[in-house]
Order: sequence, then C-alpha cells, then structure tokens
Amino acid sequence: MEAPERSKEAQGEIVPLAVKEEPSSRIEVLGITKKPKEKSIEHADVLVVAGRGLKKKEDLALVEELAEALGGDVACTRPLVEAGWMDPRRQIGLSGRTVRPKLIITCGVSGAIQFVAGMEHSEEIFAINTDPKAAIFKVANYAVVGDIYEILPQLIASIKQGRKIA
Repeated sequence: MEAPERSKEAQGEIVPLAVKEEPSSRIEVLGITKKPKEKSIEHADVLVVAGRGLKKKEDLALVEELAEALGGDVACTRPLVEAGWMDPRRQIGLSGRTVRPKLIITCGVSGAIQFVAGMEHSEEIFAINTDPKAAIFKVANYAVVGDIYEILPQLIASIKQGRKIA
C-alpha cells in the first residue's frame, strides 16, 4: 500500500468546544500502602554468592548462615534464578546486577564470563570450588579448591568463635 501524496493546501475545520464541567472519575482511593525498602545487593559491602555447586535449594541455608555471620548479604548466579531457588534481584552478572563489594565469597560458582562481568571489580574475591581449573580462580584474590559442604561449616564456626582464619 502506498502512502497518499502530500497536499500543500490546508484542509479541515477547527471547532471550538466548551467543557461545561470538570471531568470526574468513579475511582475512590481507599488507602495507600507504602512499599518497604529493599536491601539491594548493589550496595552490600560483603556478598556470599551461591552457585551451581549447591546440590539442592535447602543448601542455601549454609550460604545464608555464612552471610549472616559476616554481616553480609546473599546473591546468586543465573542457574539458581532459573531453577526458581532465588529472586532475580539477587542475581549477579550481565543479565543480573553489577556489584562492587569490599568482599565477595563465591561458593560453587564456575566463573562464567557473564557472571564475572558483574563482579570483577570487587575489592577482594574469595572463591571456593571443587574444580581446580574453574574460571572463577582467574579473577579470585583467594582460591580454595574444595567442597563447599566441608569448607563452609568450618568457616562459619571459625567466624562465630572469633578465630582468625589461617
């Protein structure tokens, strides 16, 4: 379909219309509920990140306990959001949030480039993974090759007892 040719002559008629009364609405505001402020991972000083290394949703409690012991917050990788284990607002990476905490501890995170792009400017990166060749170790300041199910309980206990971690 072709557009009609433009006419150089003005056409049409302007008809002034006076409005006799203000428009009204039948909507009645019954109340206002304020949305509570959410704690955002973008502003956290300490983040503990759950990755695909977690075997089941209930294991998030271990990551949450470590974050609580450190006074930090919990974040995750995309597979955990896709599995429905965590809220998308807690996801770090290109399709999630970009963070710059003072300390980030990754637990069972492989270190895919999409994830790393969202956290690589963290001050201190502490990574725990069973795979000694995991990509996360390339950006980590501290790398621990081991099982998060063995390391996290010991780490939590040491923090709670106030001991220095060797």
